Amino acid sequence: MRKVKNVSLIMFLSIFLFSASVASAQKCNGHEKQTKQGIENKIPDLTDKQKEEIKALRIANMKEIRSLKDQMGIKRAELKALQDAENADLNAINHKIEEKAAIRTQIEKKSAAHRQAVRALLTDDQRIIYDQKTSHKGTAHKCGHEQKKECGKGHACRK
Repeated sequence: MRKVKNVSLIMFLSIFLFSASVASAQKCNGHEKQTKQGIENKIPDLTDKQKEEIKALRIANMKEIRSLKDQMGIKRAELKALQDAENADLNAINHKIEEKAAIRTQIEKKSAAHRQAVRALLTDDQRIIYDQKTSHKGTAHKCGHEQKKECGKGHACRK
């Protein structure tokens, strides 16, 4: 009898763990695909020329930003090493924080310039839609839902 209870408990726990891992691996209602598309596919009435120019601007911007984000990762690692040192040098830590802030400023400036370059290619109507589609960047989860909401599958969305 005792052996049957142990086997039942083990089976229950393994089923529970398996179902929990499957649930956490699910995407939110297929919205993941939508966030990977370029903005040129989300604005109505774009000409082929506009689409090509926006795509070219986006790719160039992504290359520049990627380089800066790589530098940010290096600075983040260097800062952690400085903070975790046996005898932490506060001046060096502060200098590294300032270097990170300078890189973050460059990223934001390049992003702002990219946004304005894309806006310059659009008509007034298209610009309104573009502004609406890009104004909430950074506040939504990967699946497109605002924070603290659940997606259609009934599980909490993750960042």
